[in-house]
Amino acid sequence: MVPTSAHDVVIIGAGLAGLRAAQVLSGRGLDVVVIERAGHLGGRVHSFDLDGFVIDEGFQLINPSYPELRATGVLDDLDLRPFPGLLTYVGTDSRWTLADPRRFPLHALAALLGGHPRPSDAWRLARLFTTARIASAAQLTSVLDRSTRQGLLDAGITEETIDNLLTPFLRGTLLDDELATSWRYTRLLIKSFASGRPGTPATGVRQLPLTLRASMPDVSVRLGEHVLRADPMTVQVDSGQLRARAVLIATDATAAAKLLDTPAPGWRSTTTWWFSTPRVNQGGRLRLDVDRCTVASMLDLASVAPERAPQHRSLIAVAANGLHDERRDSDIGAQVARFYALDRRDVELLIRTPVARALPHIALPLKLATPARRGELFVAGDYLQTPSIQGALVSGRRAALAVLSALGVRDERHNEC
Repeated sequence: MVPTSAHDVVIIGAGLAGLRAAQVLSGRGLDVVVIERAGHLGGRVHSFDLDGFVIDEGFQLINPSYPELRATGVLDDLDLRPFPGLLTYVGTDSRWTLADPRRFPLHALAALLGGHPRPSDAWRLARLFTTARIASAAQLTSVLDRSTRQGLLDAGITEETIDNLLTPFLRGTLLDDELATSWRYTRLLIKSFASGRPGTPATGVRQLPLTLRASMPDVSVRLGEHVLRADPMTVQVDSGQLRARAVLIATDATAAAKLLDTPAPGWRSTTTWWFSTPRVNQGGRLRLDVDRCTVASMLDLASVAPERAPQHRSLIAVAANGLHDERRDSDIGAQVARFYALDRRDVELLIRTPVARALPHIALPLKLATPARRGELFVAGDYLQTPSIQGALVSGRRAALAVLSALGVRDERHNEC
């Protein structure tokens, strides 16, 4: 006989969307079980230990300004180490630093005097960031959607500044070399950057799903379980059958499409090289490639979280858009040596982490009011909101509220973010 268990809600997927949904539902007293195929929590938000280093599954930082992250109540438990917010641009024959004038006025003035950017563009960028910081998400996404590049041009930013300052930064954030991503989404990102400083936990980004899990001890999480079929009230897994009053699919977009028998969306991919070096100077500055070759950005995680590397060592994460193999390893190592003024022999490759499904494509126009139901099944995931930690958490909460409504459980609505 196939073992059967009964619950109020079965959630498929223990990524951030599934965990946030479980947190909301369990907070209303429901019996919730989360099923996860992988052997770890967090989905793409994952870290692992390697020879004394803490490696993330790809280049990932956490922005404490995300409203939904604050709403989870776990932010203070993340031990988040913020980076200073300085960007160093490195070209073949040039190097300069761009800074937030609110925190580093002298750095910002020096960049301005050096023509980075032009004074007219500096004023327009300041207006763009100020508007984004004080506007609501609804206001930021109410504009006509178009590509990010076109949105910047329409804001009066010159092509020179877009190409030399904004594209080197945004290409790594959006995983998009052409800045074809939704302008509405980029405006939301600008708001997050204007409102908070991204950082890393001392134990890697895995600390976020682990902390979310710890906030709901009554929820059952079953790792390493393969879902064979999902119906509105039944989930078939390798070990048996689970019955529920509601079933919520919180996997990534491709896995959800298989369970729902719907077309799968596209993905943006990324590759991160992780290097060990002697402790570098000014490692907390995000280094950007002005020449826009393979490398998008470099950052020393140990500069703010020394626990992530052995003593006196730096942990340099080098991110590039797309999937790359070992043929690029030597060239990337040479660029690390040049960017940090190191001897090439002191730059040791630890591991390369390609992520094929890094960020789901965003269809234009961006829509944040995507229904949390597909027929009788409930759905959550960052592909339904924005491809970000904020989007995943918001989607999980919205799906949980839809479940509560369907089950007749009253709950106070949270503000949309």
